[in-house]
Amino acid sequence: MIKSITSVKLNGKRVLMRAGFDVPLKQTKEKENFVVADDNRIKDALPTINYLIKEKAKIVIIAHLGRPKGTWMMEKSLWPVAEDLGRLLNRKVVRVTDRLPNDVNHCVYFLTSNILEKDYSGLVGKLKQGDILFLENLRFYKEEEANDSKFIDALANYAEVYVNDAFSVAHRKEASTYGVAKKLKSYAGVSLANEIKALNKVLKNPPQPLVVIMGGAKIADKVDTIHALAKHAEHVLIGGAIANAFISAKGYEIGKSKVAEVPLAKELMRNYGEKLILPIDVVVAKNDQDKPRVARLDKIQATDSIYDIGPKSITKFAEYMKKAKTLVWNGPMGLIEIDRYAYGSKALAQVFAERSKGKAFGVVGGGETGEVVDMAKVSQFIDHVSTGGGAMLEYLAGKKLPGIEVLNQK
Repeated sequence: MIKSITSVKLNGKRVLMRAGFDVPLKQTKEKENFVVADDNRIKDALPTINYLIKEKAKIVIIAHLGRPKGTWMMEKSLWPVAEDLGRLLNRKVVRVTDRLPNDVNHCVYFLTSNILEKDYSGLVGKLKQGDILFLENLRFYKEEEANDSKFIDALANYAEVYVNDAFSVAHRKEASTYGVAKKLKSYAGVSLANEIKALNKVLKNPPQPLVVIMGGAKIADKVDTIHALAKHAEHVLIGGAIANAFISAKGYEIGKSKVAEVPLAKELMRNYGEKLILPIDVVVAKNDQDKPRVARLDKIQATDSIYDIGPKSITKFAEYMKKAKTLVWNGPMGLIEIDRYAYGSKALAQVFAERSKGKAFGVVGGGETGEVVDMAKVSQFIDHVSTGGGAMLEYLAGKKLPGIEVLNQK
């Protein structure tokens, strides 16, 4: 059974913490530096970090950012994340290369050096209790995704205890999520433990009726989850670009809309029939800059593209959601990058939040879905907003996640 780091006394111990700090960055106005654009994932790690500080551990934080694929690049550096973490902890952040300064207390030290070119693990012994050594982007090393044994050893040298608080990469069998966990005494962080608890509540005898909302771009990414949840869901509401495949499968024109995997849509309709609820109207335009209009499915033109669900679809979806006792949502209903096409998603976010924390148990997951509830300013009213997209889908599909299974084996 998985053990939480909060069950362990850590006084003076060296702890390696895998954090889920794959956050969006933006350039400053001067375009000289990058800063964190959304710090929700950093805040999500604070309960674990604060516990490690309280326990007087010597803390080493590891994380990845983006997909640099083994190439060191400034725009993928974790330095802005370290700066933001320092701000949240009210601590000074200092770049270091091979030694720690003697005159700084309560610090986040950001190691800029390549840990495969030289062993810098001795720096951890020189940390004051409660201080943090933050390593550079793990994906600057091709060995990370390869779960390379030498890289595993290099990371393991930094600590006696390992804690995984990065649910967002728990489905990856990588050096920092799997290999190191097999090598050290390993535990779940507060955030990871909360994720498992919330998702298990959906999987194991959820209060009925269960209503699932699925949007986003690709059916293939969600088909296993739809199969798993639809078996005991009252309804699955389909929106976003994946709805285009279902609309096309029913014989309607979808114009120039993005569409893929129509055979998968047909298979799901054969299996689950009336459980699947499709939009009855949509917002269309000639292109995403053109003036939009609302169209019934039989009024979509060959020159149209679908960008959002329409008002009647919002009302229909809301009716099902208002009867639910358990709600699960992954994937937006439209092109949320453009505000006028985010209306359907934000409207459902309001309904979702109104049902959560009392009338129903609500779980939201996926980066864009998290953006939606933030845009609608309702995330604090939802029972659980997952930090994982792919990991959440795989867990709800009943798949074994390597980063969690390895903790269960300890």
